[in-house]
Parts: sequence; C-alpha cells; structure tokens
Amino acid sequence: MFRRLAIAFLLLTFLSTPSWAGVAPPTMVVGAKTLLVVAVRFKDVDPGVSLRDIADKAAKVARYIGASSYGKVSLSPRVVGWYVLPGRLADYRVSPYNLHVDRQRVRALLSEALGAARANGVDPAAYDQIWIDVGIKTMPGTGYGMIAYCANPGMLSGYRGRDFRNVTIDLAGGGSYTGPAIVSAENAHVGHVAHDLLHALGGTRDGRRVVPDLYNFRLQSNPPPGAPMLPSTFATYVGPWGIMSEHFIQKFSPPPPPTAFTRIQLGWISGDHIVDLRRGQERAVTLAPLATGNGVLAVRIHLTPSRYLLLSNRQPILGDAVLPSHGMIVSVIDVDAPEGGGIVRVIDATPATSTLDDAPYGPGDVFIAKRANTAVIVQSQDKAGNLHLVVTQPGQIDSLRR
Repeated sequence: MFRRLAIAFLLLTFLSTPSWAGVAPPTMVVGAKTLLVVAVRFKDVDPGVSLRDIADKAAKVARYIGASSYGKVSLSPRVVGWYVLPGRLADYRVSPYNLHVDRQRVRALLSEALGAARANGVDPAAYDQIWIDVGIKTMPGTGYGMIAYCANPGMLSGYRGRDFRNVTIDLAGGGSYTGPAIVSAENAHVGHVAHDLLHALGGTRDGRRVVPDLYNFRLQSNPPPGAPMLPSTFATYVGPWGIMSEHFIQKFSPPPPPTAFTRIQLGWISGDHIVDLRRGQERAVTLAPLATGNGVLAVRIHLTPSRYLLLSNRQPILGDAVLPSHGMIVSVIDVDAPEGGGIVRVIDATPATSTLDDAPYGPGDVFIAKRANTAVIVQSQDKAGNLHLVVTQPGQIDSLRR
C-alpha cells in the first residue's frame, strides 16, 4: 500500500516568453582553475578581517567547489591586497536589491580594484576567476550595501534587461579586463561566494547564463514589508535544495550543494549518470544519492522541447547532510523561463506546510503528473540510501497496488 499520493498539476503551455529569457545550454567545467582574490579597502573604513581570514574562506570555497563537482574541478586561490581604493565608501556603495544596483558603481569598483592589482605586478587576465573582497562588514543596506554579487556575467550587464554577458572594464592606470568576476563583503558566508562563483564558472552563451539564479528576482528586489533579507525569504521556487536558491541554510553551517540541474549545467552530471525518458514511458530505476557522484544521479522525463521533470535523491550524507529532510526531489525545469522567474520549480510533496523544507518524496509515496501522463512510485530505500523507483503512467498505479 502506498503511504502518500501527491498529484501535481503541471502547466505544459505557457504564454510567450521574452527574448532574453531562459538558460544557456550546458557546458563542461572541469580541470584546474585559478582564482585571484583581491582584497580592497575604502580610505575611510578599516577592514575587520585579516588576509589570513580571507585565505581561510577561499580555501573553504575551493573545497566546496571540489566536492560539488565530484572532484572534477580543482580550484587554486591566491589572495593579494590590501589595496586602498581612491574613494570613500559612499562613492562605491550599492543597493541591496538586484534590480536597483548602480552598474557604474560596480564598474568603478572593479576598475580601481583590478587596476591596483595590476599596478602591483598582478595580472588579473592570468587567472580563470576573480573575486574582489571588500573590507567592510555588510548587511543588506548597510556597509557596502550588498553582501555579494556576480559582476561578470551579472551586475555589469544584466538583471534589468537580463542580457547576461561579460563586459569589458577599462582599468585604472591602463589596460582592460573582460573575464569573470565576483564581489563580496568581508563577512560574506562561504555560500554567498560559492553561489556567485558558480555563475562565473558557467559563463554565458547568447546572453543567457549557464548557471542561473534559482531564487525569486522580483521578491528579492521588492520584499514584503518587514520580511527578513535572508536567502530563505526569496527561495520560493527551489527552497533549500540548491545553493543557487539558498546561499546558506544555517549561518554557521556549510552551504547546501547544487541541485542536480545546476550540476548538469556544468557538466558534472552527464552520460550514464542520467536516465532520459519520454512522458508516459515506463521504467524501473535505482536512483543513487546525489551527494555520492556514483550511479544514476538524475532521471529526466521530457515533456516538451523546453520542459522536463527532473528527479534526484537527496540523502543526509556528505554535503547533503545540511539539508532539512531527505528523499526524492521532483523538479519541473523550464529552460525558456526568465532567470529569477522559476527556471526550476520543486514540487512539494507536503504542500500544506509553508516551506519547501519537507518537499521530498519517501518510500511508499507516489508522485502523479496527470497532464504529463507520468507517475513515479518510490517503492523502497536500501541501506546505501538508494531509492528504488518505478516511473509509469497514472493509469497503472492501481495495478501496481495489487
């Protein structure tokens, strides 16, 4: 007998989407990568951390990327600075809201910071990634204004028009830079930095990012009165099930690992690790824990040319130990949706509760998407955490009960 049966009504036809909407095709991000961390300070503010503190955080970010990629990416950070910027804090401060950030201030920060590095014999173009660490404690709207963001590809070109690309910056003192760059305040969580670094690692194609944000853009830039400026407040589509949705779950815990979707986008899950099915197709699948990197890590059920269901198995092991619950995560992927507007939407197995913390399906549960002619039965879980599933049609559920 099945323990719980949840029916999802999936909208398979949408209104036309803007030309800038959507996500770029997957890419392959593997191998050794270099990260230049440029520590800068304002002339009227003293930093509250040391270069050693920044190096320690950079090492944690590197370990996170290594684990999330199943060892396919090796990140080597180098910290330089402190470089004193020519202006005061007020000259560079930005809005805490994505859609209201002054791009000229972002440009000025990168120009001065990378120009200072170049003047001190460090060539930014020699590194795969740039991280500018701003020496001031920041909370939303205080200090620097925004605690972290991706500048290239991101703030320097997108968010208003969502035409994401890498912008060329003329550096103070001469030269230019067009590569990926992120910015964070000194007190940014490891998850803030890793989140933006994943944007930078993925890059862009045709004005779309390979690794999109999975939180709610409109809500982040227009939060309800009194709502806390925490990642969970804006994680209405995916909740805590990936770092591109929630930068961290608990302040003093590691960030959540990426979703199966994000890992597919970066080429960290591919080939035999994915089972591809058509809507209505039937198959038994053993779905391995996503954190392990071994076995079948995702089931992709294609609905239309741009939409599919994605199944993954989140168990309390390795990086997934920080997650609030465990089981099968069902997501609807729409690669033509606007970034920040629900490219990935987690289906909640317990919609009566107010969050997606308890979204997973466990042994004995049944997921049904009638319009997609698809049902998924979670038959059992073994000692290794593998979930044994049957992907079938809704009309076959009763016969499987017998």
